Amino acid sequence: MKKILGLDVGDARIGIAIAEKNLVAPYSIVSNRNLQEAIAEIAKICRREEISKIVIGVPKNQENKSMFQIDKTYLFARELSKIIQIPIIYVDETLTTKEAERQLNGGKDKKSLEYKEEIDKIAAKLILEQYLEKNNKI
Repeated sequence: MKKILGLDVGDARIGIAIAEKNLVAPYSIVSNRNLQEAIAEIAKICRREEISKIVIGVPKNQENKSMFQIDKTYLFARELSKIIQIPIIYVDETLTTKEAERQLNGGKDKKSLEYKEEIDKIAAKLILEQYLEKNNKI
């Protein structure tokens, strides 16, 4: 099984996780302040890690997320697909950030950048795990 990339696309940052075989791990954070730079960095990771598939979390519970955020996520995915020829799959990311916060509970200042980056990486890991479990890959 080749590696699969999981992405939690946010306004400021993109949390990244990678799955290889049955192991899923948080990987890194990419700044999302500049769309083209973020896409270039994700493409570089895909080439370096030999990614065969990308799983992107999309908010499905539209009561808590604006349509604007959903549209931004799809725009990001469309732009990314122009640069790399890797299949992109969408999964519901509802509550992944809340679950990531629960898992990281304690120890860090919740307003710190380090805490926020850890949350984003864990959310990406949860998105990827959800996909793999649903598709019997774990």
